[in-house]
Amino acid sequence: MPVITICLSPGFQRSVSIAKLMPAEVNRLTEVLVDVSGKGINVCRVLQHLGIEAVCLAQGGSNAAELVALAHRETLDLRLIASSGRLRTCTSIIETGLADGCRVTELVEPAPHVDASCVSAMTKTLQAMLPSATALVIAGSMAPGFPVDYQTRLARLAQACGVPVVLDLHGATLREAITAEPAIVKINLAEFVTTFLAGQFNGGEQSGPLAEAVLSPALRNAVADVSRSHATSFVLTRGARSVLLIRDGELRVVDVPALSAQEIINPIGSGDAFLAGLLAKLLAMDAIHAGQGVSLDALEEAISLATACAQSNARTARPGFLEGSFVATL
Repeated sequence: MPVITICLSPGFQRSVSIAKLMPAEVNRLTEVLVDVSGKGINVCRVLQHLGIEAVCLAQGGSNAAELVALAHRETLDLRLIASSGRLRTCTSIIETGLADGCRVTELVEPAPHVDASCVSAMTKTLQAMLPSATALVIAGSMAPGFPVDYQTRLARLAQACGVPVVLDLHGATLREAITAEPAIVKINLAEFVTTFLAGQFNGGEQSGPLAEAVLSPALRNAVADVSRSHATSFVLTRGARSVLLIRDGELRVVDVPALSAQEIINPIGSGDAFLAGLLAKLLAMDAIHAGQGVSLDALEEAISLATACAQSNARTARPGFLEGSFVATL
């Protein structure tokens, strides 16, 4: 039975390499890669690399045939629901000639509007697929045209079928979707704070109290208190610092090994690879079920594979990919 991932903002990802970007000059690229991308797509791809049956459901567009051809070339199980907008292309500019490692600049195009007929067809397609699903992953933003509560609706469809849900959302979308009692919410600490603790802690991932190597008791207590109000387990990443696991007011800090700056080529997609590795391990342990959060013991055991997948992705130029050598060792 497959894992179903939902991607409501799919498109093309151009990963281009250059020694050093020179503003206002002619820049000649050393490499150009074009891939199918989007958070739900990346999760699906990594799950398949890990040997997990997975399928991604997303909307198409006027240029969908090209996206399908790319997916077919890498045997990615991508199922597109017809829509008329032109799918976007986002670009990662990877500067490889810097002394302190690569620098990545991301250019994100706006997503096209989705047809109402696409929304209806996607809902019906998911309803037909859910009875045979192992889990449902809903990750990333929505293109305009989807109802504001659409991801919540999808989570509730899975809930009704007894399918465990994993969310990678934040903000008002997460505050609404979490009422469907997902098994796991996986986001970074900064997203968690802006979603549930807005105005209480200043700074972000790279500055202020959230960036401290050791979190303050006030921040730890506030995060734990939020979890008491939700029937789910939270997995909060902090880059290379640590991972926080929280359930029912209990918080654990799991240290993770750090990559050197010279090892990192492109970190984009590493969060998606982390989620895929986490879910793959939990499925192998039969530790994820609908209507209940995952135990902290199971989550802690799954962190090793999740982190290894995230780091393997960061060592590649392509978002949502694992190194061939890494996959061969599993």
